[in-house]
Amino acid sequence: MRPAAALAVLMLSSACASDSSTASEQGGTSEAGTSETGTSGGEPTGGDDPEDLTCKGGPWERGKPIAMPELPAGDPAAGYTALLTEDYVSCGIPWDLFGFAEGVLGVEEPLPGRAGKNAEVGHAWNVVSLSDGSELVVSNCLQCHAGYFNGELIVGLGKASADFTTSLSEFAEPLPDLPETSEANASFNKFKARAAALGPYSTMMTIGANPAVMFAIVLLSHRDPVTLAWSDEPLYPLSTELVIPADPPPWWRVGKKASNFANGMSRRDHRGTMVLASSLCTDSVDEAGPVVDYFADIQAYLASIEAPSYPFAIDEALAADGAEIFECNCAGCHGTYAVDDAAESFPNLLIPLDVIGTDPSFATLSAEGGFYHHLREWFNESFYGMFSEVVTDDPTPGYTAPPLDGVWATAPYFHNGSVPSIALVLDSAARPTTWRRLDYDSTNFDEAALGWPWEPATAWADAPASERKFIYDTSLFGYGNGGHTFGDHLDDGERRALLEYLKTL
Repeated sequence: MRPAAALAVLMLSSACASDSSTASEQGGTSEAGTSETGTSGGEPTGGDDPEDLTCKGGPWERGKPIAMPELPAGDPAAGYTALLTEDYVSCGIPWDLFGFAEGVLGVEEPLPGRAGKNAEVGHAWNVVSLSDGSELVVSNCLQCHAGYFNGELIVGLGKASADFTTSLSEFAEPLPDLPETSEANASFNKFKARAAALGPYSTMMTIGANPAVMFAIVLLSHRDPVTLAWSDEPLYPLSTELVIPADPPPWWRVGKKASNFANGMSRRDHRGTMVLASSLCTDSVDEAGPVVDYFADIQAYLASIEAPSYPFAIDEALAADGAEIFECNCAGCHGTYAVDDAAESFPNLLIPLDVIGTDPSFATLSAEGGFYHHLREWFNESFYGMFSEVVTDDPTPGYTAPPLDGVWATAPYFHNGSVPSIALVLDSAARPTTWRRLDYDSTNFDEAALGWPWEPATAWADAPASERKFIYDTSLFGYGNGGHTFGDHLDDGERRALLEYLKTL
């Protein structure tokens, strides 16, 4: 990753790296390296007896429902405009220098319909005017939530190829400060200092792993909860050994979900957790208040997004067979689907860790007694806790079962992106311990397995340093691919039918 690329991603705490600092989603090529046959990710660590996974019952019977919150009214159209014009990150790159930065970052695809200088920058950037007339280019949410599928840029699709495998501090600290002759220059200096603070605790092990959770934890650990004032020294303990990877979910699930984050911790009005996630340089209540106000519109826009339609052929007869399998084995957790949205249902269940069995790091570290449990205390006592709430272990630590609209487009799978295809989600014994994508070309899609084509890889620690970032090693902390064994009892024909049905969602 090049210096400007590394810094650019920091302008949004939940953002992903820009396309040129990642493997291209549109037409990248694979990196050659030594590989070996992948093995199973280990014995299943959770879940009910497969014999019980019929219409008579299943893991949903032990799920804990999360109530849908009452959200403030918002205007989706105004929210879309705010998303692509406002400065909710509060620091960035001066406009006068952005041409140079873009030369390093690569020119992103623009988003149609934008006006003025926003029409001149890529889809993941906003150009804002500051009070002294200087102009600043800041990241927007599309840094993380606009990805490519089948060569098409899709707003709301999580970006699965961001490269956070080098510490951001390595790039931020050597860069000189700009003379503070303008608000834009001062903003850049602040941004650079925040990069240095985030870097040690946000380094991922593989391309595609997202440090959004760690960014939020680091940012709140440096802030007073009441005033939001920044402290150069962290106020809570941080660890370079306990770095949690995440996988950005698609926005089109927002309208159905009672809680955000994989562990279901965002409750009530979600504006608080959303604004916190973009608070790289928002250091006072006076700054945060107006952002919270217009995030009511952004929240409404997110809830209005619908999943794209599967772009390839579907075997309708096989899909119909799969619908019956889905009803008995999956709908209890993941809901029901219909042409008429009003006929659909979604249970919003938090599944306990001993049932779901997926990598426990995020859920346990944020729960009572966990190393990062202070995030709950900080948030609920903070300005953001006035209207939002963080709940990490009530009634139990676990993970939420998500809606599956457009699930075929959202590889890799699980909350940490540890499984490259849905076929492997349904067959835990076939999951590789170490794997790598064949390439980062979004037109190279496995229609049978519903996911990215992959190949076995050598262990991360045994690979050359230049190859490690392309390897997903499920033996690493936070990257485990066990659990969710609920498809193991299906035979190959049933899995094929179920996969065909999922294409219709």
